[in-house]
Amino acid sequence: MTLTWKSLRNSFFAGLLVLVPVAASLAILIGFFTWLTDFMLPHQLRTYLEESPYPVFLYRLVALCVALVVVTVVGWLMRLVVGRQVLLVMESLISRVPLLNKTYAFMKEISHTVLSGQKTMFQRVVLVEFPRAGIYSIGFVTSETGGEVQARTRETVLNVFVPTTPNPTSGYLIFVPKDKVIVMTMSVAEGMKLVISGGAVVPLYPPPVIPPVLAVDGDRAS
Repeated sequence: MTLTWKSLRNSFFAGLLVLVPVAASLAILIGFFTWLTDFMLPHQLRTYLEESPYPVFLYRLVALCVALVVVTVVGWLMRLVVGRQVLLVMESLISRVPLLNKTYAFMKEISHTVLSGQKTMFQRVVLVEFPRAGIYSIGFVTSETGGEVQARTRETVLNVFVPTTPNPTSGYLIFVPKDKVIVMTMSVAEGMKLVISGGAVVPLYPPPVIPPVLAVDGDRAS
């Protein structure tokens, strides 16, 4: 009975590990879809549609299509000289509004990184002795130090961002000699998961070996 109970319990938690990420992803997508279409459909119109014989979901699809068209048109305009000038004027006005300018700059950086396929500013994950010798912290190398900081140090120095847990958007910029950092094999994404989870999610080490994909059909190795 005990072995059966342990097997059921392990199966239950294994199922959770598979289904929770899927359910969470679907919930986020559905929530975004609902928020976007609610934004496109005013409250009065939604109330009217709820009394109509047609499902509200159809109108939500229409609203989503309208949103896609609007986004495409705005993107097309931004590729023109006039559109770029309008964007510059808009950003100039936003930069003069306290708090809004910080929020806009942060969201612009995030959206450009995620949507334009740009690589993250972090080059690799390292271990550094911080905040004092003998205590290690996860850090992310952004670049080699230049300018006055490098000119006033004897060794080659790296710019290392040490994030806070569980909010990695804040942290410390430290300058570490290149020979004093321990380069990690984990990816930047895995390092971020480690920081955000407070050490609860630890990447596998050594990394699992992925078997080569067997060639099929006409792509077999000769």
